[in-house]
Amino acid sequence: MKLLAICGSPRKRNTCNALNLIRDAFPGIDFEILHLIDLDFKPCKGCYTCVLKGESNCPLKDERDMILEKMAEADGLILASPVYSHMVSAMIKNLFERLGYLAHRPLFFNKFAMSMVTCSGYGAEEALKYMDKMLSVFGFNLAPSLELQFRPGKMPEKNTLLNIEKSKRAVKILIEKIEKGKKNKPSLKMIIPYNIFKYVSELDKELMKADYDYYKDKGDYYYETNIPFYKKIIAKKLTNKIIRQFD
Repeated sequence: MKLLAICGSPRKRNTCNALNLIRDAFPGIDFEILHLIDLDFKPCKGCYTCVLKGESNCPLKDERDMILEKMAEADGLILASPVYSHMVSAMIKNLFERLGYLAHRPLFFNKFAMSMVTCSGYGAEEALKYMDKMLSVFGFNLAPSLELQFRPGKMPEKNTLLNIEKSKRAVKILIEKIEKGKKNKPSLKMIIPYNIFKYVSELDKELMKADYDYYKDKGDYYYETNIPFYKKIIAKKLTNKIIRQFD
């Protein structure tokens, strides 16, 4: 089994140390930690080229594709960020922006992921909610998120031990989900965006070429699966209500 941890901290302190402890606690697993601070990974320009024309046309030439390759090769992903001002770090936000086309064209339906934050007080809930949402939109099957509390100065040993135990339990759950291989069932929150993106991609096949090529041969969902009839009906009604603005 191979796990990839992406660390979005601008300094190698609490978040980095927590990931190192997790790696050491699972010596039998191929566990790689990727530090965004060490990579050539430029800020998103917001040009929308990756969405309209395809990710290969991004004007930024850096290590984005290497990050994607490692995500694709791993069985599971741990996305880790410190909490800054009740939100993820700028590096994690930039990661989501640079991979924003995956919100239109998800890829990771056969992969599993866990959000992790280190926090000193408040803000973890908002940050984890955002991370879980984006990972889910990209297609990942989610394990329960992990919040680790750190205090300024020297941490009491009991707090350190608590963080270690919480980390072990969380990662064990992620590993169990990977071993079982059971994918999340399509929810309305995934079916409706699918319907909308598929519909919009057909409005202008040249402008939305990348999306059109992605959706043109797909049926009721991103991949072959049984969607209950009642979900299809509800999703269709809600989708039609939303897409009227495009008519």
